[in-house]
Amino acid sequence: MRRTLFILMIACVAASVAGRLEITNDTGNYEFYYVKISLSSADSWGEDRLGSSETISPGETRAFRLNNGTYDIRIIDEDEDEYIFWNVNISGTVSMYVDLDDLGEQNWGSSTSVGGTAPITIENDLGSWTIWYIYGDSSDSPWGDDRLGSELLASGETFTFYVPADDYYDLRVVDEDDDVYTLWEVWVDSDGFYWSVDLSDMD
Repeated sequence: MRRTLFILMIACVAASVAGRLEITNDTGNYEFYYVKISLSSADSWGEDRLGSSETISPGETRAFRLNNGTYDIRIIDEDEDEYIFWNVNISGTVSMYVDLDDLGEQNWGSSTSVGGTAPITIENDLGSWTIWYIYGDSSDSPWGDDRLGSELLASGETFTFYVPADDYYDLRVVDEDDDVYTLWEVWVDSDGFYWSVDLSDMD
């Protein structure tokens, strides 16, 4: 009985620490010196997550493992300019591309770095194949940049990006063997869209 309870406790802990926040410095010229992440319910900012010797240079990405939950994010660059995002919901992988338009304070979903308020989540259900590229663009637009950037999506993992709500989107996934999986004209409302990609979805 004790062994069963111990296994259940491990499973619960693993499920709660399923979040991943990826911050990309898209400012072009300014290094990020500090990244502070705190639960939205907290009264103060936590410690600097980069440490005393680390920075995020333009074009670079840093990933932070977090419990699933709602967080406030504070980024400070080399000029002591601040980029503050309130109420960032972490569930699975959330990518944040921070540029100069994000200076100041804003609610998550209203910034240009997010691209919108509707979450699109991709789950890799391909078994032993890793997803190398994810594309998601309005159906009346050409394919844009790879949403994963320099990251890969291993089997069983999820990746979330944000788009403007109430529009049709085309979604495309490419795995390590260059196999392609495409969904055309998916309606995405404010609740977002979840796609568990499996081998039956291959083009």
